[in-house]
Amino acid sequence: MVWHFWVPYLTCIILILIVQEGHSKQRCLDEEPPLYSKEDNIHVVVGASLKKILAEPAMGKLVQFLNSYCGNCRRFAHTFRKMAVDLQKWNRVLRIYAVDCARLENVKLCRDFRITLTPTIRYYPSKFQRIRHGIGTDIETTIPSEIADQLIESLSENDYSESKGVKPIFDPIEPGNKLNDIYEQFDNKVTYILLVHPVDMGIETILNMLPYPDVGVRIIKDAEMFAQFGLKPCKQMVALLNRSGKAQLIKPAGKSSSAYVESVAGLLHQNGHTSMPTLPPAEPEYILSEGYDAFIVDYVLNSTKVLFQADLEQAIYQFLHVEIPKTAFISGFKFKALRHIIRLFRRFNVLNRDGRRMLNSLVNHLFEVTEITGEEFRDVVDDLQTRLDPIFAEQQYVGCLGSTPHTRRFSCSLWTLFHYFTVLAAQMKVYPPSSVTIGLYGLAKFFYDCKDGSMYFVKLAKRMNIAKVRTHDEEILWLWEAHNEVNEKLAGDASGDPRFPKVQFPERKHCPDCYTHSGEFDRDEVLKYLKRVYNLSYLSGDAEPHSRRSNECKSKKKYLQK
Repeated sequence: MVWHFWVPYLTCIILILIVQEGHSKQRCLDEEPPLYSKEDNIHVVVGASLKKILAEPAMGKLVQFLNSYCGNCRRFAHTFRKMAVDLQKWNRVLRIYAVDCARLENVKLCRDFRITLTPTIRYYPSKFQRIRHGIGTDIETTIPSEIADQLIESLSENDYSESKGVKPIFDPIEPGNKLNDIYEQFDNKVTYILLVHPVDMGIETILNMLPYPDVGVRIIKDAEMFAQFGLKPCKQMVALLNRSGKAQLIKPAGKSSSAYVESVAGLLHQNGHTSMPTLPPAEPEYILSEGYDAFIVDYVLNSTKVLFQADLEQAIYQFLHVEIPKTAFISGFKFKALRHIIRLFRRFNVLNRDGRRMLNSLVNHLFEVTEITGEEFRDVVDDLQTRLDPIFAEQQYVGCLGSTPHTRRFSCSLWTLFHYFTVLAAQMKVYPPSSVTIGLYGLAKFFYDCKDGSMYFVKLAKRMNIAKVRTHDEEILWLWEAHNEVNEKLAGDASGDPRFPKVQFPERKHCPDCYTHSGEFDRDEVLKYLKRVYNLSYLSGDAEPHSRRSNECKSKKKYLQK
């Protein structure tokens, strides 16, 4: 978090002009580029299309359910991207997909598939149907080699009966099988047969040889069976035979699938056979904001403001329309946490008059029931909004806008919202101390599906004795200390924003009085600082231009749907 207390007057004037006249150049939130692309050998899925994809025959599917605002998902992106490029060689039997659960269009999909933590990686076999087969097979690791091992086992058991091309055969050769019989099993569409022993080596080799459609791979379960093809079984592990049964000279560099494939590929290239084209190695991309977004980022970096209406609204919008509706069923302590959070939203309302009305009605509804599904919650919110004037005018973050795609945004806006709530709570004194931080604890524990962030904050809250906060001032400082501890943990992390590094705030240059002569924080001065920058009078909002931009986004969506 970087704040500066010197704002050039001219910059302010330019910002106002751009906001008012240049709003047509702003990017709608839904135009945020996805974390993955087909160039990574990863297909991005939006909405209900996943169910149709999973039902396709003769193909296994690997799906990552992610949350693009989660640091751990962004941190994992390069690893997953590189793995997907490496697995392009299996494209004849495997497709790789990504579903961003932070997108409004994917709320129902992520709820139906019971996604509670991200990233979640699952495997789906051919002809998968959720009603019959459940939610898929969890792959409970993010280590590429371990994911590949599980895929090898699953793909070897998959149904390829409706394959349009040469289908792989994972069953070992039967005693008595002749070479002609084996060629016929591949519909005589291959030029060579590669025999591999033992079984596990054979399964992996079948998959790794898929880029070479001229070669059919079969598994020899018992090395003695090499004799069926006129070969000496002694120490025989692999053999490449042409149609006449003649063994081709291959010299694997070792006893591994990769060594076998490399030796066969070398021979094939010598004889004029080519493999399927491959993708270039995956490289991380750092795309800095351009145009309007870049100007906003520059403005925020040089502004005294840390509190923007747009960010507060976006935090509440995302929570009401995405995070809660993704939850399958809410009851017990989870329901009590939800009820408490919505009451905080109502009491410390940052929305317009109709927003207050909506929150009032929502709180009343939650006190009329003892449990609710995510779908029911979304229906209630949508129904209330249809009876009121537009509530969420903002369609872009301002103070929490990242300089690169997916950074900051929702997670930043949550911190900002709850810092603001702690200061308001101290002013209004309508709730007991720790009410706000307990609300954030419930949100993190039950409704924040970033696996690393959720678990870390819950442990941090217990370690820092969240329940022992006795005064409102202590609550303000408790959240400040918790935020700084998270910043320290994430400092220099690959998932961070290059222009908004994670530092201990406030920095000395922004609040000299917040530091003692020994360089330690002066808690009394920090408290004054927090009460000043998160004060309602310090709130900055440009509702009208963002409202006009919102209408633009809606018009554009309607046009694209046509």
